[in-house]
Amino acid sequence: IILEQQVQNIQQQINGYSQDIGQLQADVQVINTELARQTHFRGYFTTNDEILELTNPAIGDYAYSAEDLLVWDYDGSQWVETDKIVPDQMTPASDANPLSDGTVTAGTSAEYSRGDHIHPLNISTSVPISDTADGTVGTSVNYSRSDHSHPINISSTTPLQDSTLGSVGTANSYARSDHQHPINVETNASNIPIVDGVGVNGTSTYYSRHDHVHPQQLTYDGNVTATKFIKTGGLATEVLCANGDTTTIDNPISRKYNSGSGGYIQLCVFPAGTSTGAPYIQFQVQCNTNAMQTIDLVPNYTVNGINALYGSFTAPFYVQTIMNVYYGVDQLLHTHTGTGSQAIYTAWIHMMSGSGNATVTVSKQGTYWPQRVTEILTQDIVSSISGSQTQIPMTFNLGTGGIIGDVLQVNPLSRNYSSYSNGIRIGNNNGDQTASLYLGCIKTAINTTQAGQWEISKTNDNALTINPSSLRQTDHSVGLSINSDSSKITFNGNDIVNVGTDQSITGRKTFANTSLGSIQINATDTSYGEGIRISNSPLYNVSTIYIGTSSTSTSGEIEGQWTIIKRNAGELCICRTADQNTDNKGLMISADGNTLSFNGSVIAGTGASTGGDSSVTYSQGKAVQWGTNSSQSGGLYASGQNLYWNARTIFTIAQQLGHKINASDNEIWHIYKSLTHHINDIDQQEYQQLKNKYYDSDE
Repeated sequence: IILEQQVQNIQQQINGYSQDIGQLQADVQVINTELARQTHFRGYFTTNDEILELTNPAIGDYAYSAEDLLVWDYDGSQWVETDKIVPDQMTPASDANPLSDGTVTAGTSAEYSRGDHIHPLNISTSVPISDTADGTVGTSVNYSRSDHSHPINISSTTPLQDSTLGSVGTANSYARSDHQHPINVETNASNIPIVDGVGVNGTSTYYSRHDHVHPQQLTYDGNVTATKFIKTGGLATEVLCANGDTTTIDNPISRKYNSGSGGYIQLCVFPAGTSTGAPYIQFQVQCNTNAMQTIDLVPNYTVNGINALYGSFTAPFYVQTIMNVYYGVDQLLHTHTGTGSQAIYTAWIHMMSGSGNATVTVSKQGTYWPQRVTEILTQDIVSSISGSQTQIPMTFNLGTGGIIGDVLQVNPLSRNYSSYSNGIRIGNNNGDQTASLYLGCIKTAINTTQAGQWEISKTNDNALTINPSSLRQTDHSVGLSINSDSSKITFNGNDIVNVGTDQSITGRKTFANTSLGSIQINATDTSYGEGIRISNSPLYNVSTIYIGTSSTSTSGEIEGQWTIIKRNAGELCICRTADQNTDNKGLMISADGNTLSFNGSVIAGTGASTGGDSSVTYSQGKAVQWGTNSSQSGGLYASGQNLYWNARTIFTIAQQLGHKINASDNEIWHIYKSLTHHINDIDQQEYQQLKNKYYDSDE
């Protein structure tokens, strides 16, 4: 206002003193500058930081700081602390006492409050009222003291029990911290938790005690999940068994199956993998016959994925005499899906019908790549499986042989010979398709030889060889060898069976199914062994010699084939092969050796009749007659114990001649044969030889 008055005065002076107008205009400029400066005043601030935080400052702005009592200017980029001192306040400080807080008023005082002013107390001296259900806004303008306390507002009644419906309640009192609700559980000992069954909501208003126990439920439908049974105090490494016992996870995995009418049980899965390795797992199966079966499985993993599953599978102790499993597992097999790195193998067993409850247990598992064996005994038994199936053969136990003490023994049990399974079987190896049996090998290694070791081998060209292991030759030039079609036997490279030159074999030999160009037997002086011996057949008790057979067949008969046969009743018959099973055909000697017959007619011995019907023609066409003295020239006839030729007694002569030289009966028989053999064509020289040999007279 003062400045404005000065402006007016100056204006008046300008009007009056035109000569001084220049000086007056300068004064006006100073005043305008001061006015402009006052418009840039931003106020008083307690701290410097408050000035530094002012928003939207402009050039020429300034502020007063109570912190250092200096003036701050804004130079266009920042606030700068000057050395100018803040001027004294233009209004004085108030000497009046500050008012108490009360009804709000704007006030009329132009005085500042001193820094050490104190407001009068404005607190209530009344006792605080208790809390109410509705509450009130209140009219007091007094503050509450910090140590005020409300009158107690708690209930003195016993808390109610929980109810089915519940209620909001009407009490205006709080519950004490040590209040107790009446017990709300079943106290009747006869009311116990019911067995789990069909789900129901229930109607009881009681809670269950924390130590309540449900009656045991014996059967459960479906899988039991982890939320169905929880054992108090159980550990994460424990498993709760169905009977209430606990077992640890590191105990064998086991599962019980009801085989019923039979089916397939999945043992485990070997997942896809592309690193070399062979994890191992062993299962044991026990069914209601108490027969324990052991199954060993080893998959073959390569860098290209799993390509094989090897296994060992033992039969139960209880097998039938025909080598069939009576109860239990009768097949171990595997299926697989995918190829190469995506191949997955699954191992299965097949339970026979009637095996009852079967328990399958993981008895062993290797620590190498255990994650390569998954889904162990996780599936129920199924009636069938799909996909390509590969069966792993069964190994039978000590009931049919095995390693007994230090001896390996195999006892076949009447299996059909055509099945090729009544003995030891050795498969070809995967490399050169050979198989061998080694004798006298070293005890401490499985892949070497030693002095004196022999081997019987099936070679890759399907020949059979026997030779010392150290002398084995690819061309079979060492040892005994039989070629692939059994047509040739060689020893040290030399042919034995198919050689064209004569062969000399000493000692007694037995030949079976042998085809040779000729056979010569040089008999030795052995009782009942001076030649060929043919035993009876085991089925019909007969033995035969066939003459004129086919050169390309070992059975049957052809036109013109003859048979010498000892029949099952003991008689000896010579006949055509076509007639060998026909009665009264051919020449036959009875089983007791007393009767000779031809085509059913007795021609000599017991039962022979007289006359021409019973005669035969000997070599010169003369009739041999029994009981009749022939007078024909050169006639040969028999009477009683004598044999006559031209009415001369021949057999008696041999006897007398033999007795005179003290010959044995056997020698007498040879004399008789010599005489009868030459009786028709004896000449003087032969007669003289007989005379000199057997007697010294012309008789």
